Amino acid sequence: MHESQELIAESPEFVQHRITTDGFPIRYFEAGSGQPLVMLHGARGLELTLAHRLLATRFRVIALEFPGYGAETNERTKNAREMAMTTAAAVEAIGVDSYALLGTSMGGVVASWQVIQFPDRITALVLEAPVAFRSDTDPQALTREQAMAAFHAHPERKEAKPPDFELHARVGPLVERLVGPLYDQELAEALKELWVPTLVMYGTRDGIAGTKAGRVFKSLIARCVFTLLYDAAHDLAGDRPEAYTELVSDFVERQERFYIPRTSTVINR
Repeated sequence: MHESQELIAESPEFVQHRITTDGFPIRYFEAGSGQPLVMLHGARGLELTLAHRLLATRFRVIALEFPGYGAETNERTKNAREMAMTTAAAVEAIGVDSYALLGTSMGGVVASWQVIQFPDRITALVLEAPVAFRSDTDPQALTREQAMAAFHAHPERKEAKPPDFELHARVGPLVERLVGPLYDQELAEALKELWVPTLVMYGTRDGIAGTKAGRVFKSLIARCVFTLLYDAAHDLAGDRPEAYTELVSDFVERQERFYIPRTSTVINR
């Protein structure tokens, strides 16, 4: 059996929970043990994927759903900064004081504000295709076929799903508020003060955010590593889940030292 298949077979089951915090009912899924890894989803909503299951073999994974994506609407949250306050309160209510934080796409904007406001709680930050400092591509203007190509380098893979346009129509106003402007100058200035180890990762075939923003993050954050995941589009975790998991896991566990191989390349005599 392939190593990744063995890990999938051994991966713990995710359990759904609900809490009320900051005045919002919030759903989250949890699995695994050890170092906590909090995951914030993108505009497509919370979907448990192969990457979640693989990560849960190494960490205590807590996948939060943004209020407004469930049965209730959310007209109160005005921007990503406010949502970051809510998600931080949710993690605290769950009973986690120190954790690694991973934000995907739109969730990467929220995660950026969360680490800015609570740097002492977060041991490592991972931003997967964050849409801050993005190109002017409008996902809503893409056809279904164009959107699939922009999101997935490998739509034939089982985990790849077409965008849910009905969901996008319902949460569209919230998404716009959380994504923010093309270039958020306030966020840029705040990131200059950040000292938390940060990994920014984009797929080489990302048709939504592009890759240029990675260099912006690299120029702003003192302890930032910018990495391109080959042969992946905007959905890095869906296109290359095993490579994605290895990259995230290595960085969360070792921060900047992940550049150094775990094993020696010297031939022992």
